[in-house]
Amino acid sequence: MLKESSGPFFFASLLPTFCHDSTATLRDLTVALGQPLLNYHDLGELCFKIKGGAACLGVCRMAHACGQLHQAVQNRATKESLITALNAAKQEFSIMQEKLETLVQLETKIVSNETDCP
Repeated sequence: MLKESSGPFFFASLLPTFCHDSTATLRDLTVALGQPLLNYHDLGELCFKIKGGAACLGVCRMAHACGQLHQAVQNRATKESLITALNAAKQEFSIMQEKLETLVQLETKIVSNETDCP
């Protein structure tokens, strides 16, 4: 429905922004977990942000991994546990990024072929 109401390239145009923002948020989480004293409130906000973005785009595995990290933050888990959860989220982001790049390429080809037809 989003594609129909916003044009054929709308979804594809969201992906670079999502990937850029997610990369920045994952970096911010990494920096925050490297601090000697953890700010659980800030960590929670960052987790909520990245989880919401993933959920909005339907990136379920990444959203789930970010949800697990968010839950660990809410439970005030150990730094080691939080780093493990963050690494899982990073892994899902990496997998998702590869798949979305392929998806964007395919969608661009399809839409280009549709607009080339009389």
